[in-house]
Amino acid sequence: MQSLSLIEKMGPIIQGLNPPQREAVLTTEGPVLVLAGAGSGKTRVITCRIAHLLSRNVAPERILAVSFTNKAAGEMRERVTGMVGKIGSGCVLSTFHALGVRFLREEHAAAGLTAGFTILDEGDQVDAARTALRTLGYAIDQYEPRQVHQRISHFKNLLSMPGPVSEHPLDPVVARVMPLYQQRLKAMNAVDFDDLIGLPVVMLEKQADVAERWSHRFRYIMVDEYQDTNGAQIRLLRALCKGSGNLCVVGDDDQSIYAWRGAVAGNILKFGEQFPGAKIIPLTQNYRSTNAILKCANAVIANNAERHEKSLWSQNGEGERVRFHVADNDEAEAFWVATDLLRQKHARGMKWREFGVLYRTNAQSRTIEDEIRKAGIPYRIVGGTKFYDRKEIRDVVAWLRAVANPFDEAAWRRVVNVPQRGVGDASIEKLGEYAKAHATPFWRVVEHCELVTGIPTRVQAALKEVHALITEYRGRFRTEPLGEVSRAMIEDKRIGFGDECVRASKDARETQRRIENIREIPSALVSFQTREPDGKLEDFLARLALDTRKSDGEDGDEAKDEVSLMTLHGAKGLEFDVVFLLGMEEGLLPHGRVMAEGGAGDQDVAEERRLAYVGITRARKVLTMSASRVRLKYGKIERRKLSRFLYEIPEALLDGGYGGGAGESIVETPEQQHARVLDAFDALSKMLG
Repeated sequence: MQSLSLIEKMGPIIQGLNPPQREAVLTTEGPVLVLAGAGSGKTRVITCRIAHLLSRNVAPERILAVSFTNKAAGEMRERVTGMVGKIGSGCVLSTFHALGVRFLREEHAAAGLTAGFTILDEGDQVDAARTALRTLGYAIDQYEPRQVHQRISHFKNLLSMPGPVSEHPLDPVVARVMPLYQQRLKAMNAVDFDDLIGLPVVMLEKQADVAERWSHRFRYIMVDEYQDTNGAQIRLLRALCKGSGNLCVVGDDDQSIYAWRGAVAGNILKFGEQFPGAKIIPLTQNYRSTNAILKCANAVIANNAERHEKSLWSQNGEGERVRFHVADNDEAEAFWVATDLLRQKHARGMKWREFGVLYRTNAQSRTIEDEIRKAGIPYRIVGGTKFYDRKEIRDVVAWLRAVANPFDEAAWRRVVNVPQRGVGDASIEKLGEYAKAHATPFWRVVEHCELVTGIPTRVQAALKEVHALITEYRGRFRTEPLGEVSRAMIEDKRIGFGDECVRASKDARETQRRIENIREIPSALVSFQTREPDGKLEDFLARLALDTRKSDGEDGDEAKDEVSLMTLHGAKGLEFDVVFLLGMEEGLLPHGRVMAEGGAGDQDVAEERRLAYVGITRARKVLTMSASRVRLKYGKIERRKLSRFLYEIPEALLDGGYGGGAGESIVETPEQQHARVLDAFDALSKMLG
């Protein structure tokens, strides 16, 4: 009776799908690739497919659907049970790693583990790498354990070892460390995150009894976001569907933006080769955006050579033309965005949460945060931390505070060992106790630390060096431009901010992000001194403290009415009525990193183009792109070129064309005025030869 009721329920659901969606749901046998373009209803297809299989009396435990995040798996589970009721909870709706845990719990003996094996967290994994390095006699200050572990993870995802010839300088070390690392995990009866995929693959490929049990476990397997899979995950899927051959994957090669995380865009492009006889079903009807937005997205992504041909369209009407705004500089760009946010909110009667501001790098958030905070606009950073709350920024600001005010004990307590120089918490407490007992400022105690009992000689030397550096920079900040001195401070090897970024990061990519962030501090100081020529360092810090002061409950919450700020990577899967896509410039999008060292490879540029495509397709009703003629970078003025991706959009599709005439600023800011003066000076210099 329940089955009949479910069949009756599925009728209207199936009829509510568009023809390609319906085909994807009803094509249940054999390999199927559903090319789900942005906003085309892919989650609906997967959940309807599961419900349809259940209506055909497929046992729920024979259905497996895999996604990449707990949130996505939870959403699938909620939708399926909403459609079919309690029977849907019997399906295995899981992330890849949760599936690996299920596998290893059941097959622990065959994996050489006991039933109570441990999954090490990231810190424990790094510790295991550190122990292996020390065992082999490597100096930890020369081979940073996090960096080594990141390379170990890279090779484990490839299910391989470093070869005899490698371009990466760490690989010879990793080749020696990796076996010891794995031995340590085995001795602890533990696995890391990569083992949750890698161990099942090895067992399924090499142990016939295990392969027999699991290749017939699931009759129907579905995978969401297939474009984000890596090599190990593909091998796991091949082994699991070997018995039935029924594998349905849903994804979009145009949204493959995680190569740096190990994703292989070629997996979705070569699906037909890897799974012969595959049926390919493109979903091109977009339910999110207007056609004006989709035409821009289609025009950009069409320039990628290796992709499945598809062109998105919508029944949402033509909509407003895409706007493009060129600002004189990055401060003016941020000012214009803040002004336009206020204007659009009131003109359209919108909620703040219906606005999304997107950018390529975290460092770009500094100027936009400053401006929207001044405008009193509530905001949240999605998938990240507000600029001045980031650890590396707080470290630099602590040094600036100690320079500006020697009596700032909180700042001094931070700077004496950040960046790290071997001053432990116990020594810092002894300094504090001495200062209190003798009614002496903390910084004076640091200067004369040899008077404090129990401070080792090497620690005394480190403390005196910090004191000397603070004193040196205090003098420089009084007589030299703020931007120049702050840049010198950040570059100063004696302080070691760059080394601290390496030490505190998980991998080279995070190190680069942290370095880009701290390099925004000189730019902030240059901007401040441009606005206030007589302003001193302490004035900047006072303004910063007032601007960044938190009120009760200020931290971001999806339910709150706040503008969302995020990187393009963080924007995937989200959508907003109004989207601002900032920094459409060479060096930002595409990023300068892929343009370095003689030009980028086609694959690097292709992924950057996919990032632009993801950003464009986040917009439902209004899309505004912007660029800056001049940008402050590391406290220096740098002329910019418009992004090649912008020129890939036919000019007729842009309101105002490439000149960015749409929505000109009502008021010229001091920053704009400053940039115009620089432009005139540059032109005059050229005239004079």
